[in-house]
Amino acid sequence: MNYALGVVEVVGFAAAMQAADTAVKAANVTLLGYEPSKGSGMVTVRFIGDVGAVNAAVDSAAEAANRVSSVYSKLVIPKPAEEVDRLLKAKQTEGVD
Repeated sequence: MNYALGVVEVVGFAAAMQAADTAVKAANVTLLGYEPSKGSGMVTVRFIGDVGAVNAAVDSAAEAANRVSSVYSKLVIPKPAEEVDRLLKAKQTEGVD
């Protein structure tokens, strides 16, 4: 895979929306969607792009989401293994086809 994967996990849907909006405005990344957790109120936002863009998007998204609620974690994986692609297309992912 010739892209980087960015993940921001936040508490609450409003923070997830803020993170997603900020990420796509901050850098040239593609939003993959969001995935709500089962019962704990956490939401994971995922996007892909080149490594520099994903790094910028993750940092901007986490900073913006932290103003709304709290950020549990953030992660950038440069060139994820092909097997990770199956996780990106989980049926629990919402928002983007």
